[in-house]
Amino acid sequence: MPKQVFTEELFTLSSNESRVVASDLQKQLADLYTASPALGRYFFKAEIVAFRNGSVVADYQLTFLMPEDEDEQDQLRNATLSRNIVYNVFRQFLYDQESEQTQDLYIDPGSLKMF
Repeated sequence: MPKQVFTEELFTLSSNESRVVASDLQKQLADLYTASPALGRYFFKAEIVAFRNGSVVADYQLTFLMPEDEDEQDQLRNATLSRNIVYNVFRQFLYDQESEQTQDLYIDPGSLKMF
């Protein structure tokens, strides 16, 4: 998030500053994935697990709910919930936000990495 200034307080997720930034970013991620026609019904939560220096870099984890049927799970994992689809839904959101670079939580589309 190039518009955010990194402070030492962000290293501690329980700090006030960290909680505010994490809450805002988690809401932004939740809104994005909940609104996705492909992923919305499976999305459960977004959780910030760490902040790092480099303007502000956020490490986060997404949780999707899987159906109980194993065949359905395999199909979802390989298609709808594939790494590629999850990545591209977020990437499209980032490119759509470029015209709104004045917002504090602007995320540089080139910075998106998925592990």
